[in-house]
Amino acid sequence: MAMAQRNMLLAKPPEYFSGFFNGRIPSLQERLAFIEQQVMQVRSWDIYCNDTYQVAIERNGPLIHMSIRRHDGQPCKDWRDHQRIKSELIGPEFEAVELFPAESRLIDTTNEYHLWVHPSPGYRFPFGFNSHRWVTEDPVTLGKTSDAA
Repeated sequence: MAMAQRNMLLAKPPEYFSGFFNGRIPSLQERLAFIEQQVMQVRSWDIYCNDTYQVAIERNGPLIHMSIRRHDGQPCKDWRDHQRIKSELIGPEFEAVELFPAESRLIDTTNEYHLWVHPSPGYRFPFGFNSHRWVTEDPVTLGKTSDAA
């Protein structure tokens, strides 16, 4: 995995790295140091795969970072898959959030989804639903409403 990541980054044009160097194109030596730093960071991640998904879990920050993507590069279409992945790999009583960042912090290079999980199973984020569990296997469909009565 490290070699594949290294080769993928080495194949990128110098302009690709400008976003990591405050808009300037780094020298070859700076690019090589950056690539090695990225490879070393990824080596500390736990990687899980099944027939559809690859999940990378990074536990180095105050929150657990989960990166979820499909092997075929297609978008993930079922939210329930993400819930199940989080529950199976981290635990069913851990809460996670997906962040839609400010445009200035946006990273969008592939159909990859990021969850940030609080490391304490009893922690509840100060937003969201406060009700009891309410789950249905069949999607709820609502008919079109009319303002005319």
